[in-house]
Amino acid sequence: MEAASAEKHTVRVLIADDSPTVRLMLRRILDADPGITVIGQAGNGREAVEKVASLKPDLVTMDVEMPVMDGIKAIEQIMAYTPVPVLVVSSVAAEHTANAAKAMGAGAVDVFCKPGSASLDEFEAKANTLRNKIKLLSRVRVIAHPRGRFATAASAPRPVHPGATAEVVAIASSTGGPQALNVILKSLPANFHAAIVIVQHIAEGFTDGLVEWLGGNCRMLVKKGRQGDDIVPKCIVIAPDSIHMIVSHDHRIALVNREIDSPHKPSADVLLESVAQEYGARSLGVILTGMGRDGARGIQAIHDSGGHTLAQNEETSVIFSMAREAIKLNAVENVIPLEQIGPAIGSYVF
Repeated sequence: MEAASAEKHTVRVLIADDSPTVRLMLRRILDADPGITVIGQAGNGREAVEKVASLKPDLVTMDVEMPVMDGIKAIEQIMAYTPVPVLVVSSVAAEHTANAAKAMGAGAVDVFCKPGSASLDEFEAKANTLRNKIKLLSRVRVIAHPRGRFATAASAPRPVHPGATAEVVAIASSTGGPQALNVILKSLPANFHAAIVIVQHIAEGFTDGLVEWLGGNCRMLVKKGRQGDDIVPKCIVIAPDSIHMIVSHDHRIALVNREIDSPHKPSADVLLESVAQEYGARSLGVILTGMGRDGARGIQAIHDSGGHTLAQNEETSVIFSMAREAIKLNAVENVIPLEQIGPAIGSYVF
């Protein structure tokens, strides 16, 4: 669902965290913005579920590790019965990052690293980023998202593309992407006859947790991209933090630090353009839910090189901006619901 029109109003926020210190810190950060009002606090997941129902906030900041009911279960309950944008605010400690990814799989729209010890300038920069993110995400129109809402992709009708032989599937995703990737990747068989490369925009420090979570849910190997890794079938490679990932001329993963006209690093455009250049008609580009336009130019490159392209439709997207930008370029062959993307990918590969 696309972000609603920008009508000026105060964003009403509920803070859920079991630490009184963290709740106080977040409240002070948010109170510094006259466009944000903290309307309540919760010390555990059950209390968060109850306060969402009674206070009807515009957005919830949600910790993952909490007593009584953890953040993942709380998000499942909220998204099933009283849907509201949920921003996971979590530590990047190794034991928390996979759970943050699970929380996004349950319906949270994004993840943000808890502000920690840093210089005053660094802390204020991070606080400002958090305030801006909250104001932006509060306008996202979310839908009920209980577990099992999407039918298993294997049961969806399977389109047929005679002679299609995609060797590499390149996927671009952003806000709402982790849950979309989970639906798609877990539908693919262990003997999938192509490689998959992905750029998912996510807060720095959370890629390892995303890789671990997705790897535990699907039948293929999921790993973070490393310099020189071979690109092989039955393997899913996710771009690491803070560096661009490309496909090199010898069909290996390359990590590059080039500066481009984009706020995203890694950039989906950079990856997809390299796939178009190296694989051409043997490539498949997929653009999913997300904010902004990163990936649209890359989808166009794949389309122009003779490859195939798919986009997630608006009805099943958290935010439709990225896919819409690709569609506006006349670069997308098929715009389909999330639950049909896995079977569609298979039809281009087998």
